[in-house]
Amino acid sequence: MAECETELIGGYHTEYSSMKLGLFLFAEYINMFVACAVIATVYFGGYNFPGIDPGWLGGLMGPIVMFAKTFFFIFVFMWIRWTLPRFRYDQLMRLGWKTLVPLAIVNMLLTGAGCYGWGSSQSRILYTFN
Repeated sequence: MAECETELIGGYHTEYSSMKLGLFLFAEYINMFVACAVIATVYFGGYNFPGIDPGWLGGLMGPIVMFAKTFFFIFVFMWIRWTLPRFRYDQLMRLGWKTLVPLAIVNMLLTGAGCYGWGSSQSRILYTFN
């Protein structure tokens, strides 16, 4: 959870000062950069871009596309983070327990039903006997 400026005197931030605090807060942005790079690589094709050869410009087009995708996701992260208000802990718990956990359970049940219903007859037999 993000901490606001008025809560800085009551938490873990009181133990850090100067460079330690700077590195601690900088680590949060490093984490965001790494998460965006992983999202761009795993879900959006990494250095591949439709219609563009990654070896173009002497092999520089792949890293350029990868950084462009990563910076796009960093922009989206920061845009959402700076636009939306901060959740209180009780609101976050309510969202998690009353919305996200039931949605996850429904997702698991629908996925299991889909795998059971549309699987091959061989897999249906294995599901029945296990």
